[in-house]
Amino acid sequence: MHSWSTAAGTYPGHSCRPWSKFITPDNQHLASPEALDFLDKLLRYDHQERLTCKEALAHPYFAIVHEQEAARAMTS
Repeated sequence: MHSWSTAAGTYPGHSCRPWSKFITPDNQHLASPEALDFLDKLLRYDHQERLTCKEALAHPYFAIVHEQEAARAMTS
């Protein structure tokens, strides 16, 4: 059985595939660099490497949401 190691941990019996390998013409509009980085950081094998809820919500993937909230707060 093979295993590989990354900063995210060791995965016995599995090979590493970059997230870009999962991008297809049907989903490429959803696969921004921020989205792929977000997935990578959320789906870490080692829980200590994984984003916390607070870190996840602060990730740049959600920047537009934070901008919209700030704009809404300014108009209220």
